[in-house]
Amino acid sequence: MDQLGIVARFATWLAANRLRRVVFIAAFFPIIGLGLLSAATVVMDAQLRGPRDTAQDCLMALAILAGIALLTGSDVMLLGVSAALSWLLWLLLGSLAGRAGSLTLAVQAAVLLALVGMAVFIGLVDDPVAYWSEMLETAYANFAEQGFDVSGEVDVAAQAALMSGVVVAGSLTSSIVALLLGSSWASAVQGGSYGEQFRSLRLGYFIGGLAALAGLASIFGLQLSGLLLVFGAAFMFQGMAVTAWWSHRRNWPRGWWVGLCILPALLVDLAVVIGVLFAAIGFIDNWYGLRRSFDRT
Repeated sequence: MDQLGIVARFATWLAANRLRRVVFIAAFFPIIGLGLLSAATVVMDAQLRGPRDTAQDCLMALAILAGIALLTGSDVMLLGVSAALSWLLWLLLGSLAGRAGSLTLAVQAAVLLALVGMAVFIGLVDDPVAYWSEMLETAYANFAEQGFDVSGEVDVAAQAALMSGVVVAGSLTSSIVALLLGSSWASAVQGGSYGEQFRSLRLGYFIGGLAALAGLASIFGLQLSGLLLVFGAAFMFQGMAVTAWWSHRRNWPRGWWVGLCILPALLVDLAVVIGVLFAAIGFIDNWYGLRRSFDRT
C-alpha cells in the first residue's frame, strides 16, 4: 500500500470515533515532540465536523487532561489554560480552512494572528529586551547550578533582543505545521485536493508588503530583527510550496523531500540555511510569481 493510502486509512480510523479523537487531543498535548498530533487532530476535526462538535471534543479532552495533570502532579490550571488557548487557535484555523475551502486563507490568518500576538506582547511588556534578559539570565543561572555554565559564551543582550521574534516565529511555525498536517488528514478522509492547495500556497501582497516595510525599516536602523524572524518563518512555507510545485511539475523522484528533512536534522546549521533559502524563494515568489513564470515554459 502506498503512503497516501496509509495516511487515508489512519485519518479515517481516527476521524470515525469520538473517543479516539478526544484521547489523541488530550493525551498527546503535554508530550514534548508529540503535541503536533494533538494539534493536527483538532484541525482535522474542525474541518470535518465544524467548530461546535470540535469544541465539544476539546472540552472532553480538557477533562481528561485535568485528570492526567492530577495524576502526574502537574499544574492543572497552567496546563488547562495552555491547552484551551492552543486548541482554540487550532479550532479557528481548521474551521476557517474547512469553511472557506482555502488552505492559503488559513495560513494567512495564522500569520496575522502571530503579528497581532507579538504586538500585544510588546504592548503589555514595558521593555521586552529587559524582560527576556531577566528570563535568560535566570535560565543560565539554573544551567550553572546543574554544571552547565554557558553564560560566558553568549551575548545575553543580543539574544534578548531577538527572543520575542524567536518565540512568536516558533509558535507560528508549529501552528502552520499543525494546520498543514491536520488539513492533509481531513483531505485524505474526504478525498480532497490537499496537494494542489499546498502547492498554490501564497501569503499575498498585504503580508508581503508588511515584510518589505519591516525589512526597509531595519535597514534604516530600527531594531526589527525579531519581526523579520516571524516573516521569515511565514515565507519559509511559501518557499516550500514553490518547491513542491516544481517537484510536481517537473516529476522529481518521489520521496525527494525525505533527504531534505534528514540532512537538516543531522546538521543544525544546514537547517538554518535551508530555512533561509525557502524563505527567500517564498518572498520572491510572492512578488514575481515563480510558479507562473515556470508555467509558461
